[in-house]
Amino acid sequence: MIENRAAQISLFELLAREWSFDSEIVQVAFNHDETAVLFRLLSGKLALVSTIDSESPKNRTRVAVDTGQTTIKQRTKPISAAVFASIKAHTDLPVAQFGSEGFMVLDNHGVPNQISGQGQSVANYEFDDATITAMCSTHTGDRLAIARKSGVTLFATKDMQEQLEISMHQDISCMSFSGSGNSLAVWGIDCLTLIDIKNPNKPPKQIHGINNVTQLNWDKSENLLACASSSQSFYIVDVQAGTFHQVKNYPAPVNNAIFSDEGEALVTSGAYRLTGWSINNLPQDNHPGTPLITGKPGLIIIDAIAAHPKRSLVAAGYANGLLTITSIGTPQEMMVHQESGTQFNQLVWSKSGEHLAIGFKSGKAAIVSFPDQLFK
Repeated sequence: MIENRAAQISLFELLAREWSFDSEIVQVAFNHDETAVLFRLLSGKLALVSTIDSESPKNRTRVAVDTGQTTIKQRTKPISAAVFASIKAHTDLPVAQFGSEGFMVLDNHGVPNQISGQGQSVANYEFDDATITAMCSTHTGDRLAIARKSGVTLFATKDMQEQLEISMHQDISCMSFSGSGNSLAVWGIDCLTLIDIKNPNKPPKQIHGINNVTQLNWDKSENLLACASSSQSFYIVDVQAGTFHQVKNYPAPVNNAIFSDEGEALVTSGAYRLTGWSINNLPQDNHPGTPLITGKPGLIIIDAIAAHPKRSLVAAGYANGLLTITSIGTPQEMMVHQESGTQFNQLVWSKSGEHLAIGFKSGKAAIVSFPDQLFK
């Protein structure tokens, strides 16, 4: 049990650092070495904050030797202000990790700009042949994929040397590397294309009939792909077979369909409770799969979720501003925060699982840092 030293201080106030910006947060991203978080605003502004905190909850947590009771002291120093990058980002295109500590950003003219974790401009790279429509990086930040009208080009981030170019015959709006970086999923206009990076001469596999995709997520085996959709559904793709199954009739758009490696589950937002299935028995054809009863049912839609990278836990953000952490396959929930008058746009865990970064529609941003004792 963790207790605070003053009853009037909430758990969120003890664990979180908060900032308020002048427009909604549309993307949250950690850099690869987990020293910085970037908040991309709808206005195009880029706010960066450090994860390094001398008064982190971990440093303020004490365990009594005699009783084993854990307490967290209140913060005594002001929180450092966010730093704004000198460039404005393109309002419709995402930021990608670049190298170990930086980011690649498309500015408001569509030009790729490398910035540091402190928001400093490092370099820009102009292409004169076509407009960039999508961008993503590997999980290690060592390779960058840029989509243009002519196709997809892969670059090594250490020197921005072109490694591979794949011709495409579709407008691309969403991409994702597999965990190993050996495969790339590309979606645009009713067609998902799977590219084998290790075998570039192998023709890409195309799967038609997958619509309105907003997010692509691989499972750790790289045999499955989950495609979130704005059409109140999501898709489960069998990569080897080149087939898919659509799960329909959600009450709201499915903003997130993601795999929990530790929970051995596929979980989604878009319903009145956290919806999930065992990874070993997913829905397909007329088979409903094995549902995992997770969290508690309610009357409020879950807008955003994020699976913890090290534990069988999922952070869930509800449309009424409630944030919970739920144990997969159980009704157990921990209420973390209740934010009034706004909705969750983004929830992202750091790769260590220590930090949860949050972006609200109101323009508020937060980093919640969890001491290990909280989950024991």
